Amino acid sequence: MRDKVSVGTSTALTKDTGQVIVNKSYSCEGLGLQEIPNSLPNTTETLDFSFNSLFALYYFVFSHLENLEYLDLSRCGINWIYNDAFGSNSRLNTVILTGNPILYIADTAFLGATSLQHLFLQETSMLDLSFIPLKSLKSLVTLHLGSNFISSIKFPQDITLVNLTLLDFGLNQINAISVQDSIFLKQIKNLTLILKGNNIEYIEPNAFNHTDFQLLDLTGCGWNTNISSLLNGLNRLNTQTLRIGTFKDITIDFDIFPRSLDGLCNISVKELSLQYRYISKDSQDVFSCLTKIEKLDLTAVDFHTLPPLSQPNAMKELILNENTFTSLCNINLNTYPLVTHLHIVGNQDILDLGDKCLESLSHLKYLDLSHNDFHEAKCCKAPFAGLHSLSYLNLSYGAPLPLDNPAFPDNEQLEVLDFSNVDLLINESSRPFSNLAELTTMNLSYSHVNTSHMKLLEGLTNVAFLNMEGSSFHNETLKGENLFSKVPQLKTLILSNCKLEVIEKDAFQKLKNFKSVDLSHNNLTALTTNAFGNLSDIFINFAFNMISSIPIALVQNITNASIINLSYNPIDCSCSNLEFLTWYKQHGNIFLDKTYTTCGSPPSLAGTELTKVTMTCGFSVMYIILTVLIALFCIITVIYFVYYYKRRIYAAI
Repeated sequence: MRDKVSVGTSTALTKDTGQVIVNKSYSCEGLGLQEIPNSLPNTTETLDFSFNSLFALYYFVFSHLENLEYLDLSRCGINWIYNDAFGSNSRLNTVILTGNPILYIADTAFLGATSLQHLFLQETSMLDLSFIPLKSLKSLVTLHLGSNFISSIKFPQDITLVNLTLLDFGLNQINAISVQDSIFLKQIKNLTLILKGNNIEYIEPNAFNHTDFQLLDLTGCGWNTNISSLLNGLNRLNTQTLRIGTFKDITIDFDIFPRSLDGLCNISVKELSLQYRYISKDSQDVFSCLTKIEKLDLTAVDFHTLPPLSQPNAMKELILNENTFTSLCNINLNTYPLVTHLHIVGNQDILDLGDKCLESLSHLKYLDLSHNDFHEAKCCKAPFAGLHSLSYLNLSYGAPLPLDNPAFPDNEQLEVLDFSNVDLLINESSRPFSNLAELTTMNLSYSHVNTSHMKLLEGLTNVAFLNMEGSSFHNETLKGENLFSKVPQLKTLILSNCKLEVIEKDAFQKLKNFKSVDLSHNNLTALTTNAFGNLSDIFINFAFNMISSIPIALVQNITNASIINLSYNPIDCSCSNLEFLTWYKQHGNIFLDKTYTTCGSPPSLAGTELTKVTMTCGFSVMYIILTVLIALFCIITVIYFVYYYKRRIYAAI
């Protein structure tokens, strides 16, 4: 469902319209309605009416919604769409009719929707493209026809859709494509054509002759045929991206053997996906027609080694995820000298990083080795030797790694380094990152680093983003003198789930560029704003802590340019915290998640939003007057009795 964004002024909530999201956006999803509520104003631009009941669309159904731009009618049981159903909706941009059992669409149904660009007709039991009145949809940009019973991609004659950029035929019943079927597609440039999930067994040669695509998606096609039968029919095709792999849960009967991909020699393509297609281990010549490919996706093709590629070649990006490599040195990467991006994620065998296995990739900038177990690895001097251009390295979710000192002597250009969920074994006297002056982003979350190691972050003079979620601090205390003094340019710091109980004063005073810190999910009992040097423009997340009483002195320096999150804290709503509660209401615009910023005490107010708490503390004027009157009455009474008593005594004498 489309996201709702608050726009304009608020509108009253009525029983008919369901939930009002904003002044111009309404959601009536699943309310069991049988008509469009008359209470919807003509200023409505976004309407989600999905999972209701309409049965038929007539000219008057949306006639009062002249400003409508986005309309979701998913699964409304619509059978009939009559003439001028959208005749009054000239601004309508998107119509979603997914899941409706449509039996009839009038030729002029969309005639008034002159701005319609995106039409969704998935799961409508459609059999043929002639069912859609395409002549009146000249502004169409995307047409979604997935999960129907369409058997041909042939368009009716005299159809002009010059703005079309995406045509989705996924999961239909298309078995063959002829030259005549694709005539319409030749008049459109840079089209994305999605045919995934169709059991296409034959494509007639020249069917896509001189056709220009941005993307041709044949993923999961040709279950019972050799891939060469499809590629031979794509001769003279020109496309940026070609996907001829399959899905993880679909078994293709024919493997890729030598010469199976020869048809690629007659196709102009820059990005090729063969994911989840089994490639024979004997296919050393399988890549003979891939020399002009720039990006190759070989996810889960059961490779133990990567077949070599003849020189020269244009390969710049390799995706080798979920294979069974045993060593980086056995992948023949030396035949891919221009590669700048390399992905080996989730390898199915223990991977040996080896020594200088990637040295031939002198242009490598991006390396993702996450979700792997490494064989007796030591990081990272020898494995990444010679990679002087490397700027991104991801080793997250892997086996424990001992770090060299320094860890990256040849990788001084690193800008992003991710060790999330990797146990880093670091000598207390070492400075593993001392030469990484260009690093700007570092992820050490759940890496079990020693936060008392003051030299750990030494050398990281330009790090602006640091994630240390899940780290442990001695005595659950972040001291005033800490390892963060080594990252003077730090702007964003994540310290959530660190079991912190105390943050000492001045802990972040040296971070002059500090803009954001996440201290959520800790055990803090105090709002430690005195730890920061600048409170004029900062975001601090204190959510899910144990903060209750807040001295007013700790918040008075926070300006309206800052943002604070105090949600899910047991805030004290008694008179002892009155000064803060008053200040909170006066500065409510700087607080996030106010709905979940609630009282923890006293019990009578537990769970109440702070903005809704009304308190009376101290002595009222009436209370003072009443007290004075009672006191005067008591004094007068005492004087009277004393006088009366003395008089009785003198009378007795």
